[in-house]
Amino acid sequence: MNRRNLNRRIFLIVTAGAVLVIIGLTSAKGPLDWLYNVTLAPVSRSLAGMGSGISATMADVGRVSRLASDNAALARENAKLRQRLAADSETRHDNELLRQQLGLDVAGAAPQVAAEVVAFQPDSYRQFITIDKGSADGLKAGQAVLSEGVLAGLIASVTSHSAKIILVVDPEFKLAAKVQGSNMADGIVQGQLGGGLVMQKIDQTKQVKPGDTVTTSGLGGRVPAGLLIGQVQSVNNHINVIFQSAQISTPLEPSRLRFVFVVTPE
Repeated sequence: MNRRNLNRRIFLIVTAGAVLVIIGLTSAKGPLDWLYNVTLAPVSRSLAGMGSGISATMADVGRVSRLASDNAALARENAKLRQRLAADSETRHDNELLRQQLGLDVAGAAPQVAAEVVAFQPDSYRQFITIDKGSADGLKAGQAVLSEGVLAGLIASVTSHSAKIILVVDPEFKLAAKVQGSNMADGIVQGQLGGGLVMQKIDQTKQVKPGDTVTTSGLGGRVPAGLLIGQVQSVNNHINVIFQSAQISTPLEPSRLRFVFVVTPE
């Protein structure tokens, strides 16, 4: 064995002894702790961070789900409130309409029977409504029907608990009427195809002008005099004809009728 090999062995023995001394002084736990801190601890912390992130994400998902559920519940409540408000508004409208119509009654006026419109039956030619009162309530064919103080039509037929009303805008409607004024012109009010009214058979000697009020004349039937029909809109006065005619405007809106009053004179 040469000297170089001997020196190398001595160096290795001394180095190994120094390592054993260090291990003995620091205990075997030191290197293991170092190894854990360098390798496993970062991985553990990373996994713990990922777990916290997943937990937070799941919590956010839970909150979003609860918010969606709460929003759906609020939407249902809002729908119920809107429906209730609409019903309340409709009730107020009906009550106001009834108050307006009742307020038109005056002392000494003919008795009236209030009724509700249960059907509106328009087609390309005829205009009828059906009400929920009939012969059991004293109604008879030919009686006048009012809406908001304006003539709406006449009873065409009755049953025990309902009545069919021909409206003034029906082309088959006819009624004796007069124009209020100094001349008190008489004529016949008729419905027109497509709506509207015309007053015919007006004597040429009578002066009729736009804006004049037209009422029932009370001639014939069960309709009393003085019920408002409408106003003169325009006058057709041609030379060399026996009678003149006039277009009559009425505030009646058949499709909006809700309540009417039947005039039942004694």
